[in-house]
Amino acid sequence: MRDRILLGFYLLGLVIILSSHSFYLLSFFAIVLLCLARSSWLKILKKALKSIFFFNIAISIGYIAMAVLQGRVWLEYILLFNLRVFVLTLITLLFSHYVNIALALSFSKTLSFLLSVSLSQIYSYQKSYENFMLSLKSRLIKKMNERAKKEFITSVFGYFFTKALYDSEEKSLALKARGFFDQN
Repeated sequence: MRDRILLGFYLLGLVIILSSHSFYLLSFFAIVLLCLARSSWLKILKKALKSIFFFNIAISIGYIAMAVLQGRVWLEYILLFNLRVFVLTLITLLFSHYVNIALALSFSKTLSFLLSVSLSQIYSYQKSYENFMLSLKSRLIKKMNERAKKEFITSVFGYFFTKALYDSEEKSLALKARGFFDQN
């Protein structure tokens, strides 16, 4: 029951954060979330900053370039956007740290099933990635040159792309067999 209540608070928090245009309210939320993290606040803060760093830089640079070319004010929007992404990441990390998602979604058989399908996909891709890295490590004697790195990345990307296409067809058939795509 605790996990379901926390899921409700999480969803309410997402709605408030996404609808807020106040820098002060979002800053307050960030401070409250870090306080709720208790002793793991520094760990969650570092994880949040690492996970959004490159995404936020790329989006911010693109928006700043467009705003400068169009002669618009950009500083307030960029600060608000980056703070909103940071707070959304914080609340999601905090939620995943303290809540058992399977228990939180146990009220719905459909959501529980979709969660198990998603987790099986995640574990499958994670295992494939680990196997690729282990096979690469076992075959290397010296450090790879840039061309070999690019070839390896390209082949791994090709494998995951093909795997995603195949798995999506398989999962779609499995969901159809269980009545998820009935068009009555």
